[in-house]
Amino acid sequence: MERVSTRVFLLVLAAVFLPPLQEAFQRAPRWEFAVPPPRPAVPSATPFLRSDFLPGEGLTRSVHCPTLVETDGGLLAAWYGGSREGAADVAIYGARWDAASGEWGEPRVLTDAARTAADLGRAVRKVGNAVLGRDSSGRLWLFYVSVSAGGWSGASLNARVSGDGGLTWSPARRIPANPFFDKGTLARCAPVLFSDGGLGLPVYREGIGKFGALLRLDPSGRVFDEVRISWGRSSLQPSVVPGLPHWAVAFLRQSGTPHRRILRSDSSDGGRSWTPPWNMRLPNPDSAVMGLRGRDGTFLLVYNALEVDRDVLALARSTDRGRAWEEVYRFEEGEPGITGHSYPYLIQDERGVYHLLYSWNRERIRHVRFNESWLGGLR
Repeated sequence: MERVSTRVFLLVLAAVFLPPLQEAFQRAPRWEFAVPPPRPAVPSATPFLRSDFLPGEGLTRSVHCPTLVETDGGLLAAWYGGSREGAADVAIYGARWDAASGEWGEPRVLTDAARTAADLGRAVRKVGNAVLGRDSSGRLWLFYVSVSAGGWSGASLNARVSGDGGLTWSPARRIPANPFFDKGTLARCAPVLFSDGGLGLPVYREGIGKFGALLRLDPSGRVFDEVRISWGRSSLQPSVVPGLPHWAVAFLRQSGTPHRRILRSDSSDGGRSWTPPWNMRLPNPDSAVMGLRGRDGTFLLVYNALEVDRDVLALARSTDRGRAWEEVYRFEEGEPGITGHSYPYLIQDERGVYHLLYSWNRERIRHVRFNESWLGGLR
């Protein structure tokens, strides 16, 4: 009788606890980046480099932190604009670029503090940094930060999702980066895809420390994990660039130290862990950087190529998976009355064309586009 009771008890335990355990195991994230195999460049195409400004000059006094994603038939850009950074009148603006005409449409407000507060059901004083990305099902994500009190150390992450290429967006919802103290989390660089359909969102913390991290999100946007990329009080805004299914490099802005160099960290286990950051030879005047792996396997970096200001915006290239870097071009050399060119955001579209956005004097957003033939001709 006692043996039968024990068996019944074990069967009851299995019936209660086994299904949740099986579900948790099935939903466990796969630490493997979705990296397409390299595709040869198209050297026969006519080289080109073109530059223009996004529309909306004078719409707001200040603009900053542009982001970009490819859509059907073109691009969608977003940035924040207002009287100044951190002001209550700042909104997240968006504009569409038509690939057929090569023209930008007029900007429109994607979200602001009032709309975010209404969606979240809580007070929101200001909004900031926006990041656009596409998930494995083709939906667009707009990640951005909001602050209810204080400065950026009180920031929280939010997201809106679009299933129609950015024409309409879902209500805002919080992305809780930390279940215990969800403050001081911001995003700046492009999300990455994992082979299980999940997203990896590079984030950084401002508060007691300044460090970079990678949020693992499932296809629905639920946070699975947060993995530290750096530590301490001197690294921000990681740009994560997968090179192989289990290898990626993160480039970080260095802040508050005399080294004045871009920081780098590597992962060899699909983003589960990262090496201690180390100083590259490329300079960094406490400014954002952006890395990208091109379709042909070339690694690119856009950065401010000085130690003390943001006047020069340069392009560096590596053809050996990031071991050696060479500056190959300067998009901006600095000019009188212009206080800087910063916060680059670089993507490559399905046709192989590179698109670069950056803040120009914090007054306008510049759009530069070039093809693989132009890049291959740089020496």
